[in-house]
Amino acid sequence: MAVATSVFLTACSGGSEEQDSAHPVFDAALQQQPRQALLATQAAGTASFRQTLTFTSEHGDSVQTSEGRLDFDGSRAAGSQAWKVADGLPDEAKDALLGTRLGEGRSPARSDLAIDPGTIRLRSGEAAYWLRYDESAPFGSGDSIDALRGTEAAFGGTLLEIVSGAQEVRQSAADGGGRTYRARLTAFNTLRMFSKDLRDELISSIDPGVTERPVTLDLSVDADGRISRAEADLSALLGRKDSALGSVTGLRAVLTVSGFGASPPVMPPLSGRTVSAKDTVRPIGEVEPGACVDLNTGTRVLDMVVAVSCEQPHDARVFAHAAFGADHPGRKAARQQAGEHCRQAYRSASEWWTREAVKDDMYWYTWPTEAGWNRGGKPVASCYVVSR
Repeated sequence: MAVATSVFLTACSGGSEEQDSAHPVFDAALQQQPRQALLATQAAGTASFRQTLTFTSEHGDSVQTSEGRLDFDGSRAAGSQAWKVADGLPDEAKDALLGTRLGEGRSPARSDLAIDPGTIRLRSGEAAYWLRYDESAPFGSGDSIDALRGTEAAFGGTLLEIVSGAQEVRQSAADGGGRTYRARLTAFNTLRMFSKDLRDELISSIDPGVTERPVTLDLSVDADGRISRAEADLSALLGRKDSALGSVTGLRAVLTVSGFGASPPVMPPLSGRTVSAKDTVRPIGEVEPGACVDLNTGTRVLDMVVAVSCEQPHDARVFAHAAFGADHPGRKAARQQAGEHCRQAYRSASEWWTREAVKDDMYWYTWPTEAGWNRGGKPVASCYVVSR
């Protein structure tokens, strides 16, 4: 009886050692290992990341760099997005990448971001305040703001968002006990990295089940099964006819992840100056004549502005609006009618409003597009001067 008991205990001890040796990533089915590596990365709690998204053309590389610190458990992130656009890139392509804004110029090349559950704070360019977007985003701004938030990490738009879609996975051993993987993704799967306005310039009408346009994904995973590097050739998303990105011939994303389990992201203090987007962001056509606005909303929606006090530095002052009739007169006629009204309104506007223009006798105006003619409220043209 004593011998039997001894054999039984020995057998249990050996079985326990075998279970402890199982690796949470590398011992999973091969096709599941990229997904398991993503889960191991999230299980680290915190990490730093840096991603470059490179649009290649004959004019040079245009690069968006996203970087910061992630808190997977708390669904928080703090970081930035910055663009360096090739000088020779056509204007329409620059507008598509950076986003346009009212007045002369494009959206700022850099924005700081702080993301919490339910809240996205954004500070564009040299703005002196954070613009806070809650879950109820202002009209017309939802998609471009929501794209800043990811589902696999708080900071959106990175390759972490698409790892789970890996197919046809192959692996090889790497130095230090890690692994490298090569897999394929459908082009449809990778579109989730982009906001709608950029998707519209890419191959956006792709059947989810079609794999004729595969994307190659390479992953490097450390000995603990955490993703340290991801790289994807996204050039399959290019080639849409009449796209503003027609001059772009290559698109590649490279993500590095490090600093696992170290300090959480440093969020901007709540005591810092913050402006509620719900209370201040609106179409310029809803701003009262004489009121002042900033032109950078982070929404990538052209006619959206931030209503601010005229007592503080501001980008522009609205001096008039003009209502259109019920029927769209055509794009050229709409622009001509808006221009004529604003010329007359500028002559009669208060000097207190127009004299702050950065250029003498220079004013700007908007006119509604046919697509937006019947989209809420009456179609109006808006007239304004740029103050800085």
